[in-house]
Amino acid sequence: MSVTGTAYSPDLTSDEFQTNPWPIYQRLRNTDPVHYSAQASAFLVVKHADVAAALSDRRLISDFPMRASRRLYGPTVLDSEGQQHREMRQLFAPMFGVSGVKRWREEILVPVVEEVLDAVGDATEVDFAEQIAVAVPYGVVTRLLGLPPGDAPWIRPRVKPLAGVIDLPPAPLDDARAAKKELADYWEHLLAERVTGERPTLIDLLVPPGQAVDPAQLSTAILFLLAGTETSVATISTVMHTVLAHGIEPDALLDDRFRTQVLRETLRWEPPTHSVLRYAATSMEIRGVRIPRRAALLLSLGSANRDEEAFADPDTWRPERTETRNLTFGAGPHTCLGIQLAMAEFDVLFERMARRYGRLRPGAPLAPLRGHVFRAPEHLRLAWQRRERIA
Repeated sequence: MSVTGTAYSPDLTSDEFQTNPWPIYQRLRNTDPVHYSAQASAFLVVKHADVAAALSDRRLISDFPMRASRRLYGPTVLDSEGQQHREMRQLFAPMFGVSGVKRWREEILVPVVEEVLDAVGDATEVDFAEQIAVAVPYGVVTRLLGLPPGDAPWIRPRVKPLAGVIDLPPAPLDDARAAKKELADYWEHLLAERVTGERPTLIDLLVPPGQAVDPAQLSTAILFLLAGTETSVATISTVMHTVLAHGIEPDALLDDRFRTQVLRETLRWEPPTHSVLRYAATSMEIRGVRIPRRAALLLSLGSANRDEEAFADPDTWRPERTETRNLTFGAGPHTCLGIQLAMAEFDVLFERMARRYGRLRPGAPLAPLRGHVFRAPEHLRLAWQRRERIA
């Protein structure tokens, strides 16, 4: 059947949608769950069952030549399908599996978190977003990729335009291309002078020592740099924002089980990425709505995570929640490759903070969360009281 939908069509770039999309998602779930947005030139899919099915549906693909990320990076693990996609994932799987993450936890995660917290010193108030939420992911990813950690302040301003081009509304592609070229030139210089250590880094897997640098390999490395930083920056800020808003004390976060529940529920309740893009490889239907071949679909992870048919009382933040159908990290062939590493990073940070600080309070009124693909508080100041003895 053809799409007629309802007269209601939300403005996806409005302040309302960027800051409080939840009533909009609910209205669409109830009245128009496969909504065509002329503004986005895409179908917005908002029901949990439909999003979950679509993420595993082989008729919906990421590989599309006019996609902004494809035009910027070329074929990568993000924008490939089939055998090519499987081979790319298999290359990195050992580094992101259980044994790999166990190694990174001790060799990188704990030292980086301790270094970041040490740098704060005895300050009683910090700009949490910049001093902690940015510093930890960039400290981790630079080490994973074999980059000098001290270069992170130079790297981030060049990563931000790469993030902007896949956000909603998108930033200019020309800005992202210029930033990508700077990062590629920087990386080529480092690779020409690298000394391989005992343990390979991600860049050693992509560009084995002695091998000529392929632009496609550099593009994949730059994509990993983006994927491992800005989503984690958003998540860390959002978890702290949620902890403060709900009055959770550090002593509670010392409990491993409760800390894990807090992380998982926050990722469901306020995911850092609200939608992922797919394209129809063939004509198809979802809930009786015809999806033409080559049509774009925005699969709404944010709406799916608040669907009343998947979660009881979905708009309430409940760490003790037992439902496990959270779609924040995706599902199917394109499930986030770094999910275990990301969860370990968040766990180490909040566990080590809880050891050091016995009291957490907002240092300023909590700002609303904002954004769509990279959603986080606009700013976050934190007042804390150091424990006399580290727990």
